Amino acid sequence: MNNFIELTFDEWCDTYKPINNHIDTNASFDGAMFETYGDEVEFVKSQSPENIWMYGDGDDGAAYLWSGWGFVNRIGYFITEVPCPPDTTIQVLVSFNWHYCENCGTETEDPDNLIRDAFDEHDLEKCPECATLDEMTLVGLDK
Repeated sequence: MNNFIELTFDEWCDTYKPINNHIDTNASFDGAMFETYGDEVEFVKSQSPENIWMYGDGDDGAAYLWSGWGFVNRIGYFITEVPCPPDTTIQVLVSFNWHYCENCGTETEDPDNLIRDAFDEHDLEKCPECATLDEMTLVGLDK
């Protein structure tokens, strides 16, 4: 049986200890992320699979780290000093969902996709910042 564990980014860093990217000392995440191409991805592929973590976009719009090598929706990779335990899948929430309003350009933190879903259901490309009171009532966010 495969165990599934969810961690915060800080818990993951404290537990698994990501190493610094020695190829690009100016890498994202304070120098810890490895890119998906060139020498960096070749270095990632040469590591033990238990020490590889994929950083990518989740289906819900949030950004996550997942234990192991992955390809779909990937943004980058991390290598850790401490391996992921056998028969375990770990998911790390890196950042919440954000709703981007096509109408006014506002970005709003939307952890449960409530804003996105409410406006999408009524095919409105708006947000609480630019919607009228009638539109807010229509989508059920007037309270």
